[in-house]
Amino acid sequence: MKSSPLVWTLLLALLLPGIAAAEVYTWTDANGKTVFSDQPPPNVNARRMNVRAQPSAAASVPKAEKKADGRPAANKQVASDNAGIAAANAKVKAQNCSAAQANLATLQQNGRIRMPGSNGLATDAQRNELIRQAQKDVQTWCGK
Repeated sequence: MKSSPLVWTLLLALLLPGIAAAEVYTWTDANGKTVFSDQPPPNVNARRMNVRAQPSAAASVPKAEKKADGRPAANKQVASDNAGIAAANAKVKAQNCSAAQANLATLQQNGRIRMPGSNGLATDAQRNELIRQAQKDVQTWCGK
């Protein structure tokens, strides 16, 4: 049977994480010196250390510049991102406003309407409640 390179590659890929997860132990020897090793000595109370690299929060966040009065200066990238988000929010708000106005106009123009999720017609009380909710939606999204 011929062994394929794919099998060897997969086998190697499975073994690499075990090699990378080496353990480190620390203890104090008879002379009072701290010793580090990959194997704990017999009859010594060695402590296992966590040596995995932790992502540094300080490395990923750029330092904020300070103004003369000690306040942080505005970060141009953050301001740019905020402006983009505000523009996207304004677009969504305008879409929701026009949808709410169209819904209100439909409810007010039609005498009898079908209840959402049902084939039955709405009673006058149900229709008035739907109109009231549509007016509330228009007020929320359009500020009117």
